[in-house]
Amino acid sequence: MDERLETKKLTVWTRNFTILFISNCIINFGHSIIMYLLNGYLITIGIASTAIGFIVSMFSFAALGFRPFSGPLIDGWNKKKLYMIMLVIIITSYVGYSFSHSLPLIILSRFLHGLGQGCISALSMAMAGDALPKEKLSSGMSLYVIGSVVAGAIGPALGLSLMERFGYSYAFLLPLILLAIALVLSSFLEHSFVPGTKIRFTLSGMICKAAIVPAVLVLLSGIVRIGISTYLVEFITNVRHVEGMKVYYYVNAAAMILSRPFFGRLTDKKGLHISLIPSYVFFALSLVATAFCRNTWQLMLVAVLNALGYGTAFSSQQAMCVKVAPPELRGAASNTSFVGLDIGEMIGPIMFGALLNIVDYSTMFLILLIPLAISALLLFIWAPKHLDLLKP
Repeated sequence: MDERLETKKLTVWTRNFTILFISNCIINFGHSIIMYLLNGYLITIGIASTAIGFIVSMFSFAALGFRPFSGPLIDGWNKKKLYMIMLVIIITSYVGYSFSHSLPLIILSRFLHGLGQGCISALSMAMAGDALPKEKLSSGMSLYVIGSVVAGAIGPALGLSLMERFGYSYAFLLPLILLAIALVLSSFLEHSFVPGTKIRFTLSGMICKAAIVPAVLVLLSGIVRIGISTYLVEFITNVRHVEGMKVYYYVNAAAMILSRPFFGRLTDKKGLHISLIPSYVFFALSLVATAFCRNTWQLMLVAVLNALGYGTAFSSQQAMCVKVAPPELRGAASNTSFVGLDIGEMIGPIMFGALLNIVDYSTMFLILLIPLAISALLLFIWAPKHLDLLKP
């Protein structure tokens, strides 16, 4: 009987974690559809090209602008209520995407989407950390993040199929319906809010010092990620004229799922910092394979390598941010990781725009090895000094 109770206690699939895992997959699935289809949608409804860049970037400005407030709110307020409020905000933004052709309303929808997504991403990660047994924190958080990455990988292919068959509004309607389901699920969350807990709008309440280095790793990966997500389709389809981009996303997602048991066991036995070593190797190989990709089979190899590389590296790095933080600062820690991601994804497009005036796409993908190498070097220097926090 005691052994059964202990086994139950040590599972990652607690009630809260399961609800948060499903909801987070839905949120990221919808976000990936919007991210992939928004440009084409705006062109279709007659939005001027000069306004499109502003509309797209509104998401990042809203997300990053709210970061100073989201960390203190997460650690100092009722997490369940905040989670449900942010879900309602995201749902409202999707209603705007689906049914509005008005430029002011689309800008407002984009702003609300960035605000809601920016807060709920850090909030749900902190809540997931709270829902896990201490012994399963590393592998559980890694599983949680990779679930969202897999959902994000499936979204573009499915969204494109829906758009081609039914139009943009229906492609946006699917995640809207799923988000409504997530809102219902979130009402069943158990929360451990302690009355009297204070919201601290201080630097320590916004940024967790312990999570800064892992957040820099996320920042560097974010630079590489935005380079791949922004230019891969253009490079493969219009430069190399290779078919199979839809299949790429499904293969990528399948490889993440199938590789999860291996990386999960490695994390449980050796720690997040050790599991990052093979992830970085595969990540580097994926960039080289992308640069030299010339046919569909090579593209499928890129999909697998990218899943084993970026998919697992990103999940381990974000999980590390929560792992090294004290429980009372998990909101600030997860917020810190997303500050890193936001900055990386804002720096990336500027850097790549300048690079592509000088080099071709293949060379640019090879240049992306530089931030990856810096990330690996930083991990090599930092991890040995923090083994007490990183051990399984």
